[in-house]
Amino acid sequence: MSRSHYAEVADFSGPFLGSRAISEGDITRSQLRSGPYNRLFQNVYVPIRIPQDHVLRCKAAILAAPPGAVLTGCSAATVRGFPFALDNDPVEFVIPEEEGFHFQRGMHLKRSRLIGEDFEPWRDGRIASPLRMTMDILSNTRLHRSFPRVVGLVDALLHAGFIEREQLENYLGHRHDHGIVRARKALALSDARAESIPESEVRVWLWIHDIEAEPQVEVYRERRFLGRLDLAIRKAKLAIEYDGAWHLEGEQPRFDSERRALMEADGWRFVVITKEELYGDPKGMVARVKTALQASRRK
Repeated sequence: MSRSHYAEVADFSGPFLGSRAISEGDITRSQLRSGPYNRLFQNVYVPIRIPQDHVLRCKAAILAAPPGAVLTGCSAATVRGFPFALDNDPVEFVIPEEEGFHFQRGMHLKRSRLIGEDFEPWRDGRIASPLRMTMDILSNTRLHRSFPRVVGLVDALLHAGFIEREQLENYLGHRHDHGIVRARKALALSDARAESIPESEVRVWLWIHDIEAEPQVEVYRERRFLGRLDLAIRKAKLAIEYDGAWHLEGEQPRFDSERRALMEADGWRFVVITKEELYGDPKGMVARVKTALQASRRK
């Protein structure tokens, strides 16, 4: 039987439960096994024509999740328009404390106390509220996200106005969940002025090593605007900037060079951080900034 025939038999528009499709007569067991469908989770399939990304995996996972499971963390953020999760990252759920569950490949399941304000309906299940979602991003240590990374994620949510700092502080204040101390510490270090997650990560790595850098600093010579810096230590006139891949595109290298030249003429020194350095050698990155800071202070 041709693949086009299978599409006519069961033209599914998204993830579906194989057992339900068979019981309702949409497809036979043989067609499910040999047709144009990919299995994403136990008993959950999707037509191969649909591109797979993390949002699709979340839609599929909610069909296979334990009763009462709530989509949360970076998975919920990605569904809500903040692409914090990579395509094949495990789909994150929080499970009511009293619920039992079995390990599911491709899912990350965590037991926790859940209250009514923690979630809302989503598709065939539940999704965490913005505050609950953010708490789980900040407090979950089992996914091995670095502390600078989680600060960067909450910076992005604050910068977008998706959450309010005071509301999150109040929400975390009465919680006793595992990792809550880490969550409060991350929130205390967050800054809504940050304009990119890597910029935030650089800032927090420096803070960990006793270097305080201010984000998004505007530089003027008298009344003339010279430019804005990712991070700066004003007293030392030291700028720390993160150059992602887009800084190498088109006219951006020339714009960066001209902007930095204007500020260097006004006494500023620059340390430019690359992606490879931030994620491959953060200690070396910090050491470079310390050396530049000492040189600036000797001037």
